[in-house]
Amino acid sequence: MERIAFTISLLLLIFRLPGNAQHDRNTIGVSVGTFSLRMLDQQASPLRYKGAIQPVFGLRYGHESDRSRLNIRLSGGAGTLNPERFGPRSYSTSFPDGKPFTYEIASVFYYVGLEADYLRRVNSVENTNSALWVGGAVQESIWYADEVANFPWVVNTATVSPVIQYDYHFQPRHSLTLRVDMAVLGLITRAIYANFPKSTQDENVKAFFKQGTQAATANRLGSVNLQVGYGFRVSPRISFGATYRARYLSYPSPRPIRAVSNTISLESEMRF
Repeated sequence: MERIAFTISLLLLIFRLPGNAQHDRNTIGVSVGTFSLRMLDQQASPLRYKGAIQPVFGLRYGHESDRSRLNIRLSGGAGTLNPERFGPRSYSTSFPDGKPFTYEIASVFYYVGLEADYLRRVNSVENTNSALWVGGAVQESIWYADEVANFPWVVNTATVSPVIQYDYHFQPRHSLTLRVDMAVLGLITRAIYANFPKSTQDENVKAFFKQGTQAATANRLGSVNLQVGYGFRVSPRISFGATYRARYLSYPSPRPIRAVSNTISLESEMRF
């Protein structure tokens, strides 16, 4: 998470553009929803895994003017991740003295996502029905499970992506949003080919990230996000809405991984 903090600070400094004071707005938002993950990580297991987090929580800060937007989002939660075919499993046996012993395989799953984006409006501000925005985003996500094929499993990505977003106000208080972004450059951290890093100088966690982190471009690292949202403005300061977000991730090394995640959330925002 540290490598993205510096980039967020730069965004806050670089993109704090001057504008008319009466048109500047700040927003604080909270969200709650569900997160699901389906993945096949051939480095970890030949089985397809399915994860679920209920609930997943989110926080958002936004600053916008008529022609620019800056957003910072944090989301995360805890749930389960198990083989799609078998689900959680338990094994029972008895010791020689007759006492029973049960061993359960049911992985705890954690997700954390952090994102900062800056967008500029490319169509006229006089068009009150729709707005087209383009810009860029830096995103970091961590997936962690404590038992995938009986071993800890981590996939961490930090990416830079161009963004295009379209807002449509079909009623004075109702709006729809469509957003797409695709990573062009990033870092991905996952298990090395031998699974366990070896180091005489670093501790296990540090060695895992040093040896398992690789830089990649869009020709190898596939990371695409699609987002659809609905908003209802209750008052000039308060609004509610719902958002669906899907993400596709793929990477070929050391063995291929493919994953699709889906997030459905209800949101509330306050402007000030």
